[in-house]
Amino acid sequence: MSKVVISGYYGFANAGDEAMLNAIVTSLRNTDKAVDLTVISGNPNITAAKHKVASIHRFSPFEIYSALSSCDLLLSGGGSLLQDVTSKKSLLYYLAIIGLGKLLDKKVMLYAHGIGPIRSNVLRKITKAICNQVDLITVRDTDSLDELRRLGVTDTKIRLTADAVLTLAQGNKAQGLNVLERFGLNKNKPIVAISVRSWGSSDKYLQEMAKAADVLSLENDAQIALLPLQYPADVVACKKLQQFMKREAVILDAAFDTEQFLGLMGNFSLLIGMRLHALVFAAVMETPFIALSYDPKIDGFVKEVAGTNIGAIDNFAAEDLVKATKAILKNDNNSNERLEQLREKALQNTQLAFELLRR
Repeated sequence: MSKVVISGYYGFANAGDEAMLNAIVTSLRNTDKAVDLTVISGNPNITAAKHKVASIHRFSPFEIYSALSSCDLLLSGGGSLLQDVTSKKSLLYYLAIIGLGKLLDKKVMLYAHGIGPIRSNVLRKITKAICNQVDLITVRDTDSLDELRRLGVTDTKIRLTADAVLTLAQGNKAQGLNVLERFGLNKNKPIVAISVRSWGSSDKYLQEMAKAADVLSLENDAQIALLPLQYPADVVACKKLQQFMKREAVILDAAFDTEQFLGLMGNFSLLIGMRLHALVFAAVMETPFIALSYDPKIDGFVKEVAGTNIGAIDNFAAEDLVKATKAILKNDNNSNERLEQLREKALQNTQLAFELLRR
């Protein structure tokens, strides 16, 4: 039986990271039902119950040391763990876990990572040194691959794959529709979903989005559903957007798990999203989307799937969003052949992990 420890931003009710863990655990167990999994989490009880794994607290050094001492493989990931925009301390924390794994002479893999941005020169050097010690790094987009090369990480360690969440099975649309109907939405009228988060000190981006949403609602007889991906944190931005709008918008004010998000996503005519994994959920469900970028990881994903990106959240205009939305809603064929290729590449993350275990 292989013992695998998984490190990441888990247990904090972030839909994207929880979907990432769901995808990693499912993919590992689909390959080896007997694999022994331990997840380092901010809320071990919830993580253990939700994913049927052993779980230890992310700030319990003795438990972490014990788990790493007895494991066969440490998986760090996935997601945007190695960046210092959110927090320098966070980057150092994940590097410390990776470094401890190598100090204990364990196989270590960075699993479907999005790398950067790392702005501090000191932290770039530390990241380079530690990444050059690991056994394997898979990255989810070409921008992350290029960033590792700029850092000076050995090229032979790196593989370009895709976001692990793309391996998830499609959600149940009927269950998603039931949820939408409970919120008063009509299945016979188009539903445009908007996923926003708080960003920066100005609400200008929400005001522009509100103008666009009003036009889309009026001209397409569309219902506007505001979808908080990280609950309840994103509800604040959703409420502001709702207040800026002149027409009606419904906030889907509830905590949803990965399967529920996917089921909901399958019933939308279009998603307009800021958060990366709102876009990934849409991709899994083959729902057309438009991205509003606040982070290079958004740009990286949209580029990989050849999707639609309005551009930086700080300077987009309502008319640009309306124009892009109209073009997508008029297009009867929104199939994306690139997505199927990316799903195949996403499955390589687990294949490479087990190859590493067998070495």
